[in-house]
Amino acid sequence: LEPGEDRVGLLAGRAEQGDPAVRRALHDAGTALGIALTGAVNLLDPEGVVLGGALSGLAPWLLPSLRSELARRTAGPACPVSVSALGPEGPLLGAAHSVVRGVLDDPASVAERA
Repeated sequence: LEPGEDRVGLLAGRAEQGDPAVRRALHDAGTALGIALTGAVNLLDPEGVVLGGALSGLAPWLLPSLRSELARRTAGPACPVSVSALGPEGPLLGAAHSVVRGVLDDPASVAERA
């Protein structure tokens, strides 16, 4: 891989083509992510979990095992898992929004720094 190459796109492409090693790795990653999320879901009892950022491009292969693991390990009803409509840019948009929101909430703080 070259620096800056779309690794998520490469994985998704190989999974779409049916590469068994990539599909197995993504299944295992979904299982691990489901296990990791279990603690937070059991502690916080959210209405749902949203998969976003780079992982959203791998959702078709991550979600089945992730959902299965969450359903098996969480207390109470299964927590729904969805994919962010913002795709891989979601975290960047959220970060930008927080900065803009800070300026809108207190414009004088920006004027003081200028």
